[in-house]
Amino acid sequence: MEKADYGRHFFCLAALFALGESVIGLPYSDSGKYSFLGFAFAVAASFAVLGISYFLLKSKSVFGVKAYSAVLLSAAAVYALYNAVASFTEFLRFVDKILLPDTPRFFIAVIFVLTCAYLTSRKNSVILKLSVIFFVLSAAGIILFFLLSVKDFNTEWFLINRFPGLKAVLKETMPMAARVSLPFALIPFAAEFFINSKSKKYAFTGAAAGLGLLVLCFADCIFLFGPQLSARCDFPLAAAVSTVTVGPLFTRMDGLVYCIYFATALIKTAFCLKICFFSLSKLKICFYPLKTH
Repeated sequence: MEKADYGRHFFCLAALFALGESVIGLPYSDSGKYSFLGFAFAVAASFAVLGISYFLLKSKSVFGVKAYSAVLLSAAAVYALYNAVASFTEFLRFVDKILLPDTPRFFIAVIFVLTCAYLTSRKNSVILKLSVIFFVLSAAGIILFFLLSVKDFNTEWFLINRFPGLKAVLKETMPMAARVSLPFALIPFAAEFFINSKSKKYAFTGAAAGLGLLVLCFADCIFLFGPQLSARCDFPLAAAVSTVTVGPLFTRMDGLVYCIYFATALIKTAFCLKICFFSLSKLKICFYPLKTH
């Protein structure tokens, strides 16, 4: 059966995937005063990972060579499950510490898991269409907050008096690359399962849009707090939002950021679970092809 043309929907899905749980914790606690350099290299590495993944899928038929396809599909299933757990855990940590500190974790986890299970069990079109709504809200919120916070930026945080050595740059880059760049290896697998070949371009453009929004979030934290103070915050963007006033009546945008956290974490978790299950199903078909009569 030919896949429906959901390319533009996949654009939104790929963008939300790029934001994922990174928008909650970036810059991370293991960052230092050159975290913006590490982030810049991680962004560049994201496109390299995306391109390499597409090459691996296209260099040979994914299902043409059993050993080759088995390695790719097994790795995709395991890594997708790992990312689903990571996204879920990061959001749960935020809710437990900031949003609903007096609510038992168990109830929060059950609600989130049930919602993810529902999205995962439904047709692909459900999560694709939902991604459009979440992307519009997330993009509008991130851009709005960036524009409102520019007046409070301190650009001195971005100045480099002495360019660090390679060792210092790698120390900043590796943790961010592991959390921001490597998950991009899953997008080509999802594109193989969700959309037709003519729409594959939306995987790249969607990933670029998501990274662009992530850059704005990162810039908010760095220009407001500086690299080292941002790294000491458990949830830098949430902390940044609490310092920026909008006006005499509507002075806080915390609720907007909380919605972005929920949307991106939910979509990435459900998305990764779908990739995991689809990879396992393709792996089964690879070794036990359906008989034709």
